[in-house]
Amino acid sequence: MNSRNLLNHHGSTLTESLVAISLFGLASAAIGDLLTSAIQLERTNGTTTTAVCLAASELEDLHAQDYDAIASHSLTKIVGGAIYNVQTTVITDSPETSMKSVTTKVTWIEARGPKSYLLDTIYINPRIE
Repeated sequence: MNSRNLLNHHGSTLTESLVAISLFGLASAAIGDLLTSAIQLERTNGTTTTAVCLAASELEDLHAQDYDAIASHSLTKIVGGAIYNVQTTVITDSPETSMKSVTTKVTWIEARGPKSYLLDTIYINPRIE
């Protein structure tokens, strides 16, 4: 083999290979971080959706009751392994006479800390004369 063939050899050097591997490693780490964030966001969206559904269900249950039976109470529900505390507060004659102001608060704990969802409504006595 003569010296001209060695100069025309088209291959990669060790430095080029190390740079390429380093860039691939950085890109893989960034993609892994994005995937982890996406999974956490999906989990948060799921627990928040569950909390909204629990609050709406609580208000629907109250709506099915007789006006005079609507009262403050709390309960605990377990959905998908997560513990949700549902607290309903009823204030009679608020904001006006023959009305009840109802606030339902759902609280739960996620990996990033405690979360809550609040839903307010007003029920009117249907027997107002």
